[in-house]
Formats: sequence, structure tokens, C-alpha cells
Amino acid sequence: MIKILYIDTHHIYAGGQNHLVRLIEGLDKTKYFPIVLCAAENERFIQELKKRDIEFVEVKTKNLISENKLLKAILQFPNFLYLLLKTSSIVKKRKIDILQANLFYSALFSLVAAKLLKKPFLWTLHILDNVFKYKNLVKVLTKFSDRTITICNNYTMVVKQEGLDVSKFQTIYDGIKTKEIFLSAEKKLRINNKLIEKPIVAMIARIDPAQKRQQDYIKAAEIVLKEFPKVYFLIVGGTSNPEEEKQKRELEELIKRKGISNRVLLTGFFPDLDYLLSNIEILVLPSLKEGVPAIILEAMGAKKPVISTNVGGIPEVIIDGETGFLIPPQNPQILAEKILYLLENPHRGKEMGEKGYQRIKFYFTLEKMAREHEKLYDNLLKL
Repeated sequence: MIKILYIDTHHIYAGGQNHLVRLIEGLDKTKYFPIVLCAAENERFIQELKKRDIEFVEVKTKNLISENKLLKAILQFPNFLYLLLKTSSIVKKRKIDILQANLFYSALFSLVAAKLLKKPFLWTLHILDNVFKYKNLVKVLTKFSDRTITICNNYTMVVKQEGLDVSKFQTIYDGIKTKEIFLSAEKKLRINNKLIEKPIVAMIARIDPAQKRQQDYIKAAEIVLKEFPKVYFLIVGGTSNPEEEKQKRELEELIKRKGISNRVLLTGFFPDLDYLLSNIEILVLPSLKEGVPAIILEAMGAKKPVISTNVGGIPEVIIDGETGFLIPPQNPQILAEKILYLLENPHRGKEMGEKGYQRIKFYFTLEKMAREHEKLYDNLLKL
């Protein structure tokens, strides 16, 4: 049995944590035994791990914020040292074979532990921001890691343009479970104990206007509603900290100011995405930056057309004009035009949805993602 320690001490449950949970879920448990080192503060992450009976070790961590890189490094060092010692202890006690870090900070201390204990090490590059902010540290990670996994080819290209060595990079796309049969479509959808009629457009993402651009979606909804007044627009996604709660209130105020509160609804976390995706017409994700968002894969797997921005790895998933539409970021007018087109031509939406489903089945399955990771693990151990 190959024991793999996955390290993710991030405080927020976002795309990277969701990706890791799915990866572990897809592993062959007769051969690979996963253990997750996670932050005690990330309660939702822990809930997801418990739900799937994934073994984990929680640690209390500190995430100090400072624009001064030197000051931040000094203040963060005791926490870094604590996590390094904790990781090393787990590796020795549990006889770990491979360490895999999820995200940048987790990779920094776990790389040191792996090198001290002479264990294979790899990490997954989910976010490009750190490449620009901490280029020298990323350079160290890419040099001394046995492999750097990127979630899309776009990331490898950007890192190479920044002058870093990508010879040990490997792209492994995210993947989802595909389902041939979805819940039957209903005439009305129940949202927050309220029945709403179709057509329904949805944006599903955590509340983060800086990245996800819910405000652009709201502005596009205002344009669409002038021509299609009976459409409902859903903003699906919860909050996990006071800052996100504040941003949610600001979005509610924007909707209220535009006078569209009766048609644009913030749902919070939605417990049943299958039910939701089965009963919407279009998924929209107008993000400013992304890798390969799982919700796009889920929507295409549910045979829904997707409208999203032409950023990051999204063009590697959506074929413009075939499985959905790619639009420039921060452009509510063009977003509204594409939504209107699909509302006025529902047969095109169905065609796009079917082509998107076939694309997911071929390129973006959970099984494909898991098998590619397993092959990498075996190569690292030279099995």
C-alpha cells in the first residue's frame, strides 16, 4: 500500500480543496492510502473529508497578511517551522511514501520536509498569482520538486514566459464523475423555499467579486431583463468569512439599486447541484482569472451550455460556439448578448450542451484524472 500525504493548510474551501477531495475520491484505494494534513480553521474542508471517510490530521495555523514580503516572512516563520516539524513527524510516524502539496504555501514547508526525509515530492499549481508575487520562491519549488502539476496548459505557458524552468511540469486536467441520467426537469425550481419559473440562468461560484465578478453578471442581467423580463438569474455561492459577508451585502445593494431584486436572487450555498444544474438553461462564469473551474465541467456534464470568460484554462475546456461561448472579461454587454442569444435559440443551447457532455466524457473525467496521478506516483517510486 502506497501512503500519500496530501498537504493543504489553506483556511478557505475553494477550487483547490474541491479538486483535492475529488482526486482522493477517485484513487484506487486497494493500492493508494491517502492522508490529508489540513488546517483546523477550514471547517468546510474537514466536513467534506469526513463525509467521504478520508483520513486527515488537522493543525492550527496562522495566516498573517502583510504587503511587506520581508515582514510577512519574519512573522510567518514560527508557523512555518511548526508546520515543517508537524509534517516531518507525520511522515516518519505514518511511514509516508510520497508528499503532495496542494497550493503554494503548503508546498514551501512540505518540500523542506520531503527533502530532509528523502521522500518524493510534488505539488499542484492552482493559482498563478504566486508566480508573479513570489517568483524566486516558485523557482525554488519548481527546481527541487520531483514534479509540478498544472491544471491547464495555459499555466505552464505563463510560467515559461516568466522565465522559469518547466521541464518538470505536467498538466493533469481536473475531472468529474459523469452521469448519463440526470434528475428530470421540473416546471418550477425551488430556491430558498420559493418556487421560481423558467427560464433560469445561474452563476455558481464563491462570493468573490474581485475574481469571480458577480457584479458583471448582475449588470448583464439588468440588460437581459429589459428584453426578456421573465428570466430568473441565480447567484449561487456561500460565504466563509466576514469579508465575503460584506461583499455579499454589497452585491445585494447593487441588485436593489438596479431594481431587479425580484429576478436576481442570491441563494447562498446550494446543497444539491445535480438538481440545480438539471433545471437551469445556462451557466455563466464571468471570472477575471481562473484555472479550470469544476463548475464548468459539472455544467457541461449536465448537458448545459456555458458562457465564460476567455481566461486561464477555460478555453481548453469550452470550444467557443460549439459547447458554449467565450467572452472577454469585464464586459457585461457582450455577456448579455450571449445570454439573450441562447434564450432566444434554446435549440442551440441543447446542441451545445450535448457536445459539451461528449467533451467531458472524453477529456475531463474523474477516472482519467485519478489514473494520471497514479501513474505519476508509480513513476516517482519507480514501480
